[in-house]
Amino acid sequence: MVARRGPNCLVSTHTHFLQTDSPMSAEPRKLLDEGWSKVRGSMQGLHGEGKSFGIMRTAKIKTLGNMGASLQHTFRERETPNADPDRTRDNTILVGGDNSKDVLAAWKARAPEKIRTNAVHGLEYFIGGSPEKMKAMSREEQDTYFRDALSWIENRHGKENVLSAMIHRDETTPHMTVMTIPLDDRGKLNCRSFVGNKKALSDLQTDFAEKVSEKHGLRRGIKGSTARHERVQRVYGAYMSGEGAVALPERVRGSLLRGGKESDAEWHARATEAATDALRGFQMKMREEKLDMEAQLNTAQSMIRSLQELKQSYKAQLDDARGTLSRLVSSLEMADRGAEANAALEAYTDLETKILDGDLGVLKDAAGSPDRIGRIAEIFDRVVPEGSAMTEEQARFDRALDLTLDAMGDGKVAKRKDPVRIAIEARALPHIQKALAHLAQDQITPPFSRRDERMAFRAEIEGSLSEDQLAALKQGDETVLEDVLGDHLSQQQQLSLALAYFDHGDVDVDAGVRRGVIERLVDAEYGQKHQDPGLRH
Repeated sequence: MVARRGPNCLVSTHTHFLQTDSPMSAEPRKLLDEGWSKVRGSMQGLHGEGKSFGIMRTAKIKTLGNMGASLQHTFRERETPNADPDRTRDNTILVGGDNSKDVLAAWKARAPEKIRTNAVHGLEYFIGGSPEKMKAMSREEQDTYFRDALSWIENRHGKENVLSAMIHRDETTPHMTVMTIPLDDRGKLNCRSFVGNKKALSDLQTDFAEKVSEKHGLRRGIKGSTARHERVQRVYGAYMSGEGAVALPERVRGSLLRGGKESDAEWHARATEAATDALRGFQMKMREEKLDMEAQLNTAQSMIRSLQELKQSYKAQLDDARGTLSRLVSSLEMADRGAEANAALEAYTDLETKILDGDLGVLKDAAGSPDRIGRIAEIFDRVVPEGSAMTEEQARFDRALDLTLDAMGDGKVAKRKDPVRIAIEARALPHIQKALAHLAQDQITPPFSRRDERMAFRAEIEGSLSEDQLAALKQGDETVLEDVLGDHLSQQQQLSLALAYFDHGDVDVDAGVRRGVIERLVDAEYGQKHQDPGLRH
């Protein structure tokens, strides 16, 4: 049949049937006219003429890290190249909080206690329409369409499982983004029950069109269409790759179906578009790097100012102390008691030296005298000021002093301790340090190949923890490892070290405990990395 050879042949076939002398009844002619009208309408829709499609897309959110990245895009907490910052105030929140953290908190409040490692954490909906039709709608008509679409989503998921819904008007075409938690009737994460396979997705599009979009003059999209937001993809691709080179499109060659090769003007237009998209992505990358550098510079300047203020404060205290000491020595000499003053100064210098050396005998000699213990605490805080690095002996003295003050119950320990008071010098635990250095680069291969190394690593872990702490670690409490090296370890380091202890230290631990550590480690890693924001619109 000639009809297989493209749209032009369909026209000639139609003309032939209309001009033939053969008799044709009214019914076949009507069917032919209606069929050609549908084909022509589809062609116009594909080529951008008279578009009036409703758009509903879904995206699976597989981790909390990905959900956070998508929500940051939704709330414009990260760079959005196709959004106008001057129009962001026109965006409307229909459901949920006004920032990504609040929505993530709402997810955690709804999430089940046990989650499969491969579970889809969220299902995001994009609701929109053909640009020409959406722009022709009034603000009230747009709002009605979006609210009807939101009701349709709420009926599918349950109103309580819709975490966020926002109408965006700061981009070229108004649209709505809805984040849901895909809980089934049993309260389990079950995305498959909502989107299933390709047929289920197609049926979903049809149901949306029949119940929502067609009521607002927006038709269902063409089934099987593979159209994408290619320009936005290219911009984000250039942004994430950071490459400066522009990949120009290939020249379209002639073929029987296309009816001729691409003209110079057509190729030039496509090449210009590709170059523009690459430039926008590069500009976006440069802007983000500039913001990061400015933030780092501000932090450094703030730290410098704090150190300068601290230096001035200590200098003033030192000047006051010297003045007081000078007046004291002068008064003692005038009273002919200078020898006693010199002896007292020597005794004080000796006490400072013992405290700096971490001599626990100082605390033993002062036991039973709250005043003397209090003086020792004041001297220690002065000779080892806030922010100083401590030796192992000084750290042990510091802990013993806190225990003494706590036993006295006078509240002084609460006054002198600060969560960021001292950065303790790294302890001599070479196997733990080696494990952390290895795990920071490679989470797959074990940090130790020999059994003696594994046993030494296990001994360092267990020798650094009390019995209660060790029992808590084997129950999955990684926080007991926070100060194992003296300095504070991050949550990711704690989890990695705990998992290495379980796996490479030949430790008998419950499988559920190990699985829980792995799941928290995955979430911690996604929270640390700069994620691909993904293409939600």
